[in-house]
Amino acid sequence: MPVSACREKQRRRFLQWLSASPLLTLAGGTRLFAQDMKRPDPMTWPATTALDLISSPKDAVNVFDFEPVAFKRVPPAHFGYMASGIDDEVTLRANRQAFLKYELRPRRLRDVSRIDMSVALFGTRWKTPIIIAPTGGNRAYDPDGEIAVARAALAGGHLNVLASAAGSSIEDVIAARQGEVWFQLYATSSLEVAQQAVRRVERAGSGPVRQQPTAQQSATVSDLEFRYRFDWDFSVAFVSACS
Repeated sequence: MPVSACREKQRRRFLQWLSASPLLTLAGGTRLFAQDMKRPDPMTWPATTALDLISSPKDAVNVFDFEPVAFKRVPPAHFGYMASGIDDEVTLRANRQAFLKYELRPRRLRDVSRIDMSVALFGTRWKTPIIIAPTGGNRAYDPDGEIAVARAALAGGHLNVLASAAGSSIEDVIAARQGEVWFQLYATSSLEVAQQAVRRVERAGSGPVRQQPTAQQSATVSDLEFRYRFDWDFSVAFVSACS
């Protein structure tokens, strides 16, 4: 191995060891690695003082009002895992910029006594066009994990998509949702494993299965900053059952 490559490898191992050291926390390293880390837009502009934070979900003007609350109240590594994006977060910022192109068109003299926001997808009509995207590691934020998400989807009439790296089984999530749940399939190199997963979600009564390509695994900001500090104390019930 060239000297430069060896030196770079040793440097990276030292930084990994340093980030996991408890001495760094005592010296104010938590602020160095978490509180001052580059945060994705629009976390740069919302209220960050305790007095300006919302105290109830009812006080939220939009979904981004929840981010500064999470930033203050959850462990730094957990927030980094939840709010950060892949690599330099270019796609994360691009997505938010893209959504700014959509606007509400104000209309006048319209009957609003009966408003229908329902949408039909693959033969099923949903009460709202809101889709709860698949996310893993929900038990790191709530003891009920994906079950709590399913209950929220039921209360709002939203489409719920379960992640492959979920901490609850597809059967339990469908029972909590009391209806159709879609499933996100991370295909592996083994076709047999993928077939077992698809057959199981079909038996459970799941809706469409969305395949997530995994040809290249990218690192998130949280992976790089908090690799040795995130609390992964939850079970991946579905994956373990299919293995």
